[in-house]
Amino acid sequence: MIRKTDFRLKLSFLAVLSAGVLFTVARLALLVLNWDFFSVLSGAEIFSAFLNGLRFDFSVIALFMGPVLFLLNLPVRGRGWVKFWTVVLFAELIFATGFLIGDLIYFPKVNRHIAEEIVQVANDWGYVLKYMLTQVWLPLIILLGGFAWAVRAFCCYTDKHFQANRYGKIRTGEILFLIVLFTFLGIRGHIGRGKSIGVADVYNYASSPAGAALTLNGAFTAYQVGRKGAMEISNTFPAEKALELTQKRFVAADETVPDENYPLMRQAQPEKNPLAKGYNVMIVLLEGWHPYYVDGLSGQDFGATPVFDDILKNGVNFTNAYAAGLRSIFGFAAVFAGVPLVPGLPMFGYGLELTAFSPMPKHFARAGYYTFFAQTSHRDSYRLCALASYLGVKDSYGWEDIPERLKYKDRAPFGYDYDALMFAADKIKNRQEKNFMGMVFTGITHEPFASTLPQFDKYPYDSWEHGFLNTLSFADWSIGEFLKRAKEDGWFDNTIFVFVADHTSGGPADDSLKNHFRIPLVIYAPKLFKGQEAKQIVSQLDLIPTLYRLTGLTPAYTAFGRDMFDTSFKRVALVSEGVNLGLITQDGEMRHSGGKILSATPGMDTEKAEETLLSLDKAAYTLLKENRWYKPQETGDGR
Repeated sequence: MIRKTDFRLKLSFLAVLSAGVLFTVARLALLVLNWDFFSVLSGAEIFSAFLNGLRFDFSVIALFMGPVLFLLNLPVRGRGWVKFWTVVLFAELIFATGFLIGDLIYFPKVNRHIAEEIVQVANDWGYVLKYMLTQVWLPLIILLGGFAWAVRAFCCYTDKHFQANRYGKIRTGEILFLIVLFTFLGIRGHIGRGKSIGVADVYNYASSPAGAALTLNGAFTAYQVGRKGAMEISNTFPAEKALELTQKRFVAADETVPDENYPLMRQAQPEKNPLAKGYNVMIVLLEGWHPYYVDGLSGQDFGATPVFDDILKNGVNFTNAYAAGLRSIFGFAAVFAGVPLVPGLPMFGYGLELTAFSPMPKHFARAGYYTFFAQTSHRDSYRLCALASYLGVKDSYGWEDIPERLKYKDRAPFGYDYDALMFAADKIKNRQEKNFMGMVFTGITHEPFASTLPQFDKYPYDSWEHGFLNTLSFADWSIGEFLKRAKEDGWFDNTIFVFVADHTSGGPADDSLKNHFRIPLVIYAPKLFKGQEAKQIVSQLDLIPTLYRLTGLTPAYTAFGRDMFDTSFKRVALVSEGVNLGLITQDGEMRHSGGKILSATPGMDTEKAEETLLSLDKAAYTLLKENRWYKPQETGDGR
């Protein structure tokens, strides 16, 4: 005879234990699969990461499982009640498994867990669903199949074995009280006073980015950022001093500050900025290009970038140029708006745009320029078309608007560079205005890599690097065809081309900030500049002041940078690395949590570097949070 019992309490314990084992296994897999990154940790630091990581694991486990366990253990006697909440538990475990697998796939791309990306993904479910059904369909089927089997097996087991016991009120109350207590303590992550643990608290248990990454998990970081739309901050640098130091760094001697309430908004005098008036501007934002794969920058012999190598020789090649962040939206915000997306702020496109921004495209439009933006991916990708329109471009286009011009072997998930660049050339040719300012955001070099044309399949698609090099060859050829069109259509000679990567992808196994953030950046205008190397440190954030100087525009504007040709001061690059910040100087580099130094190049002036990093971070955060970044000059300007 089958003995029937009430196994809900035992099931609750096993569910929590299974979740804890799942997160620990995921941490172990993270360590093994990314050993090059974590090899800097000692045995004691690895042990500490696994031990203290349980705080962060059980915080998210308690948050999502606690309420379900409470409902499961209510004194309801029906089998249906038990089955329903057990299915919910299984669903949570399956979802957590899938999420942790996704985090393991994502981590090596940027050496950090999923964070602000969850805000973007939450608003782009169409792409996520398509990606799941086409790129990871087998793991998805296995997970869903496992879920279906588990649900069916448990329902059969419940029918055979479950018999609700008649617990007394005191025993029931004790069980529910313990569930509530452990849920509360689990979410808090500690017993003492203060707030529940957050992402920034990881540095109470780790002293390096590698240690912090091993201690955290992707589910925790994604939830913490997703619910707030931003990272927590721990920078206590005085705001007024930060604004003073930052203003001195970015406002040039020949610029004035029209309104003291907007300390970074400045304006140059027209008579002091006469250079190159009437030039067009064409910005090409290159998806994921790393200098390592560009022979003209690395000295390698990949042979994928002959066109770009020639551009480097005949343009102003900024060999110490850096991205503002590790994802595309950081590059777009920096290049098109001059805005650094520092921790603590909402993401651009998901709340930050409620702040008034300096509208660079609108400034060009007021000067009589035709302005446009085109991206190879769909219009709603990262909301870039909407953001470009918000910043004042006359026309914005996505993949839906761009005709396919060639017969490609595969359908690329992020469109084709050749089609977008030829589309841009058509818009330029057919414009009514004398001058133009345009931007094209490429996408063929974004994984998963698609085969384009037979002549560019130089390698088998058997590794990330081979796939990237194949698409890089196509991207390079597309740029060459675009420049041919510029010459044929008669606008090459009076156009300033800016080729700049949005962030890096791949590259050597080197954990330095310079390797992760150094990007190709070249200003190409053979009639205006001779070919030269510029070795000063520059950032994507310096582009707007540079373009205003080069074209002679003198609007009141705000950008977190300074003319790239200005070498009258010690230049630095501020970079955002997930929960951390970085500063790159001529003397070295520093990583910082906002609360303390995580690493610094031996011999550099750490006190001065820390002051610079914290003041830049606090100035950006303060002005954007208080909506004192930019004062609109007329109705609808920058909002």
